[in-house]
Amino acid sequence: MAPATPALLPRRPCPQRRRPAGFTLLELLVVMVIAGIVISLVAVNASPNERGRVLDDGQRIARLFELAQEDAQLGARPLAWEGDAGGWRFLESTPQGWVPMRADVFAPGHWRLGLDSVMIVEGGRRVGTGPQRLVFGRELVDEPQRLVLTRGDIRVDITGDGSGRYQATVPQ
Repeated sequence: MAPATPALLPRRPCPQRRRPAGFTLLELLVVMVIAGIVISLVAVNASPNERGRVLDDGQRIARLFELAQEDAQLGARPLAWEGDAGGWRFLESTPQGWVPMRADVFAPGHWRLGLDSVMIVEGGRRVGTGPQRLVFGRELVDEPQRLVLTRGDIRVDITGDGSGRYQATVPQ
């Protein structure tokens, strides 16, 4: 009888090394460290600093000023904004005098952080003391206006160009 050729011999299955299912402790630790770094970066960037909060308030007031100017023109009645270090309110002119507005957009509000001062500046000088008042007239073109918000060394200027556009900026 002829010797059996290797191709005809029955093959025994080779035992394969199976890797255990799951992750190693080292892999889990690496993932935890990466997740911790990402979460800490998000937490630091998610909480704005004081300068950012005062600027946000300034931008909000700038948008409200634009709405008030537009509303005064469309309603053919003057509106006013009155503010101090604690907050602000909008007023409308009536035959009985200035009356606080209660509408959603023009409802009284508070600054996100208390301010040291709120002042209207005309010609480089502060106008009056105490609560400050800006009046929005019925005319399409009005005088340029400037409001300054301060908290410590933080200053935000809200300037109006006279045509109903307002902008909040942090001077350099």
